Amino acid sequence: MDRTAAPQSSRMLRILLLEDSALDAELVTEALESSGLTAAIERVVLEEEFSAALRDGSWDLVLADYLLPGFDGLNALALVRERFPELPFVFVSGALGEEVAVEALKQGATDYVLKDRLHRLPVTVLRALGEARERIEKRQAQEALQKLLDERTALLHELDHRVKNNLQLLLSLIGIEIRHAEDEATGRVLERMRERLQALGAAHRDLYDGNGSSRFEVSSFARGLCEELAAAVTHVSIVPEFDVEAIEVEAAMAAPMALLFNEIIVNALAHAFRERHGKLKIAIRARDGRLLFQLADDAFSPEEKQAAQEGASGTVLKGLARQLGASVEWPMEDPKVLVRVVMPVQDLG
Repeated sequence: MDRTAAPQSSRMLRILLLEDSALDAELVTEALESSGLTAAIERVVLEEEFSAALRDGSWDLVLADYLLPGFDGLNALALVRERFPELPFVFVSGALGEEVAVEALKQGATDYVLKDRLHRLPVTVLRALGEARERIEKRQAQEALQKLLDERTALLHELDHRVKNNLQLLLSLIGIEIRHAEDEATGRVLERMRERLQALGAAHRDLYDGNGSSRFEVSSFARGLCEELAAAVTHVSIVPEFDVEAIEVEAAMAAPMALLFNEIIVNALAHAFRERHGKLKIAIRARDGRLLFQLADDAFSPEEKQAAQEGASGTVLKGLARQLGASVEWPMEDPKVLVRVVMPVQDLG
């Protein structure tokens, strides 16, 4: 095992050279030294020497001939890539045809230089080292980003768990208050508060599905909410029907949108379907940066429309509409449509 050392410098490269010709090894060393590169070059010839050097040394670069007695550069390349995937590997050979060179690059070689063009070796070495450094820095940055993402995800899961527990605690407390309410009016107020918290809980569940999300799927939430609220009505039969598009909006809209939909649907069930069977037809569409939410049936009587509009005139619905920049319309001229809500959105679907 020969050792050919270049002059020392503040940053000496450690190069493993697989070369069976001592003369060619001297030419490689001279080519690097003449360009000002300072390197400690360790020359090996046999496969066991090469394997031992890989195992025992910390290398900046591998230079390898392609054809050697009993061993070849492609086998050497395979050993390097198995143990050190990012270590630069450059072929320095006098017999490397175009097809062989392409195959070597496909198998992970960084570059190649022909022995009759060793003046190109320093530039090739510097480029290989630079590319390796960039890959390492990129990998380190990705690992740091993944670590940060994992930490944020763990925190999100913890917050999600705490929010769910707190919501469930509040729902349980309100349930106790409802059972001990002194009068019917107080019970109804508490029941409405419980319905609003349940709507918030459903939005939170849809938004934070275990992985966290920056999007809120409007249509699936509205569908689930309508089916749940309609099923809770016992004195009449309300059949939900849906004409909805898949629409995702920013997560910040989830809570006020969930509460707005809840207010409108609960109000409709309480006033427009009080004493009759019917269909709760929900339409949701997005066009030109605006979302349409519409609640309809085959027909509403003027009295039902009036009762629903008066029942929804409270400050809660107005406050939610104002927060979302939404307009709430009660089209008296159209007997099929009870209420229509239009709001600006940035569709993320």
